[in-house]
Amino acid sequence: MNNIAIYLRISVLEKGNLGHTEDTINSQRNIIKNFIFNDQELKKANIEEYIDEGYSGSTTSRPGLDKLLLKVKQGKINCIIVKDMSRFMRNYIEMGDYLENIFPFMGIRFIAINDGYDSSNEVQNGTELDIQFKNLLNDYYSRDISEKMTTALLVAKKQGKYTSGAPPYGYLKDPEDNYKLIVDEKVAENVRYIFQLLLEGHSLNETAKTLNSEGVMTARARRKEIKGYDAYANRWESTVEDTIWSHSMVRRIANNEAYTGTFVFNKSRKSKLDGGKVTYHPKEEWIRVYDNHEALISKETFDEANNIIKSRKRNKMFKWGERKYKNSPLATYVRCNKCGYKIRFGTSSNGKELVSINLYCYHCRMLEQEEKLPYHRELEKEVFKILKDKFHTDKTEKKKLLDEQKELYDRNDQLLKKKRIEFENYKFGKISREDFMETKNQIQESEEENKERIGAIDEELKQAGSIDSLTKEIVEKYIDKIYISGKGIERIEYQ
Repeated sequence: MNNIAIYLRISVLEKGNLGHTEDTINSQRNIIKNFIFNDQELKKANIEEYIDEGYSGSTTSRPGLDKLLLKVKQGKINCIIVKDMSRFMRNYIEMGDYLENIFPFMGIRFIAINDGYDSSNEVQNGTELDIQFKNLLNDYYSRDISEKMTTALLVAKKQGKYTSGAPPYGYLKDPEDNYKLIVDEKVAENVRYIFQLLLEGHSLNETAKTLNSEGVMTARARRKEIKGYDAYANRWESTVEDTIWSHSMVRRIANNEAYTGTFVFNKSRKSKLDGGKVTYHPKEEWIRVYDNHEALISKETFDEANNIIKSRKRNKMFKWGERKYKNSPLATYVRCNKCGYKIRFGTSSNGKELVSINLYCYHCRMLEQEEKLPYHRELEKEVFKILKDKFHTDKTEKKKLLDEQKELYDRNDQLLKKKRIEFENYKFGKISREDFMETKNQIQESEEENKERIGAIDEELKQAGSIDSLTKEIVEKYIDKIYISGKGIERIEYQ
C-alpha cells in the first residue's frame, strides 16, 4: 500500500446550509483519518485528499472526483477510502461497475467505512447483497430529492428569491435576508463604468484593457476579498496572484440583465442525474421578475450597449462543428513562463487548409506585456528532438534490455538453487554454520542487486517508445507542461 486517496463530498443542499459545510467535510475527514490511523497497514501510506463541495452524488462530472480518477488511471493511487458509498456515487449501476469491474481490474482497494465494505475482503470481484441494496436505495433517494429540490427552487425564484450561488459582480447577498440582493457599493461604480466605456464606442477587448491599465478590481478578486479565499486559485494553475479583465468577462457583465434590477431565471436546467447534463432553454422560456432589486443601470443603457456589441459581430460563414484541420499536438500543453497561463494556439486558414498557427499569451496581451513567442513549427521540432533523445528506444535496444532482464531472472534462479544446496550441506554437517551464513548473505546480496536492475529495466521499458514523429498520443504520454518565453523552451515537466 503506497498512496491512499480519501474522497470527501457534500451535496448542493448541504452546501446551502450556512456554517454546515466545514462541519460536514471535517466530520468525513475525521472519520476516515481515524480509520486509517487505527490500521497498521494503512497508516504507513501517503494520504491525498480530494474534495467536492456542492455536487450531487448522482453526477460523475465533479472536479475532485475527476482528479482522483485521473490519478487512478495514471497508477498513482492504490486505495480509495470514503465515509460511505453515497459520498462517492449514488448511481446504482455506475457504482456497481466501479466495485465489480473497474477497481478490481486496476488493482484499487476501495473502502466505505460506514457501509463496512472493503474490496480486499471480497471474493471473485463480487459485492455482497446488502451493499447492492444500499447502492440501489441511494440511487432512488437521489432521484426523489432531485425532483423535490427543483420544484422548491422554481417556486422560490418566482417569488423573486435569489437562490443561486455567488451574486453578480456589483451585488451582495443581504445579511438579513440571504435570498435578497443589495448593491455592493465598493464595486458598483465599476459596473456603471463598463457600460459607459461600451457606450463610448470601446470594443470588449479595449474595455478590458482599460480596466486592467486602471487597476479596476475584478469579480474574482472581489469574491476573494469577501470570502477570504480564492475558490478559483488552482483552476488555471497560473503563477500570478492578480486576476485580469478579459473580453469574455466584460461580455458577461454587458449581457447580464440583473444590472437593470431584473431577476432572470429558467435559462437552463442542469439534471442532478445523467451526469449533470445541461439543457439550455430558448429565450422565450426565460422567466423574469422585474424591479426585483436595486438597478445599477437603466434598461435603456443596457439595450443600447448590447445593440452596439451585436452590431460588431462578424457574419459567420460556417457552422461550429468538427475542425477541418488539426491544430498542433502541443496545443493544450504549452504555458507562459512569465504568468503560468496556457498559451493560445490561434489557427488561420484560407477556408480549405491551415495557413498558420499563431502562439500568444492572452493574459500578458491584456496587460500589454506580450512578447513574441516561437513559431509553432520550430517549437514542435525542438520538443520532438528532446523527446526522442530522452525516451526513444528502437527495436534493437529494446531486445537488448529484454535479453538482459531474462539473463538476470536466470541468474536469480541459479542463486536460489545454490542457496538450497548450501542449506542441505549445512543440515547434513558438510559445512559449518558460519560458512553457510556467509554464503547465504553473499547470495542474497547478489539476488537484491539483480532484482534492483530488473526493476530499473522495467522502468526503462515502461518509458521506452518508438518516437518517429510528434503526435498527440506521444505528447500525452510523456509531457505534462511545457513552459516557453520569447527565447524558446524554458523548461518541461514530464508525466
